[in-house]
Amino acid sequence: MTEWEQELSTKLSRLSEAEFDYKDTKDINEASNIDYGATGVYMEASIIYFEIKNLPYLLKEHGRRKAAQVYTMYKEVLTTISSRSGAFVNCFAPNAFLIVFPGKEESIPQAVEASMRIVQALSETYKNQFTIIPGIEFAMGLDHGHIMGTKNKSDNGLDSLTWFGSCIYKAMRISRECARPFYIGVSGSIYHSLGEDLRISERRILGIKKKVEIWTKITYQYENVKKHLYQTNHKIPLDEA
Repeated sequence: MTEWEQELSTKLSRLSEAEFDYKDTKDINEASNIDYGATGVYMEASIIYFEIKNLPYLLKEHGRRKAAQVYTMYKEVLTTISSRSGAFVNCFAPNAFLIVFPGKEESIPQAVEASMRIVQALSETYKNQFTIIPGIEFAMGLDHGHIMGTKNKSDNGLDSLTWFGSCIYKAMRISRECARPFYIGVSGSIYHSLGEDLRISERRILGIKKKVEIWTKITYQYENVKKHLYQTNHKIPLDEA
């Protein structure tokens, strides 16, 4: 066995024989203190799975440089808006981001509000900056639950975390059901925990102000079971703190 083969064998043995440990936390910054290896952080959180839906097509049509440029611009928007609520953006895949809002039920409206501000930023406020590649499509799926984060390299950057949790995969599935103009989809549990301020909007219909439901209920299949999610095209102006 060569030196590098022996080194790999030693590392695998150490990881496989270790008892996986974790630190229960409410603060995502605690993740910088965990060890690289069989250690993780465990937290309750609200999740936004943000997907650039047609990136493979855009990559083919416009090339790697433009695709990478737009990906970086998206991360800047997501980070700036979500960090105001104490959330963290993780580069989850070449066409997706995971936005983590640590906390119990109080993190749910924070995540929903952030998703509505993200739509406002991308489709209205800063849309001209994204015309470098026309036809970009995106969507967001939201769910809430417990997640486990582990380091995938030995530095202390929060980017070096890989997250696991059923709520992540449910948010991914929900995002598949969303498309312009209904950029946002939430699980039933998130919808039913929202207050009236995030479910009802006042709109003028035939000159008369009326309260209207901003979410549309749809049925989808998840793990071979019919479930309900709720979609919206509602936006929140960025200056509404």
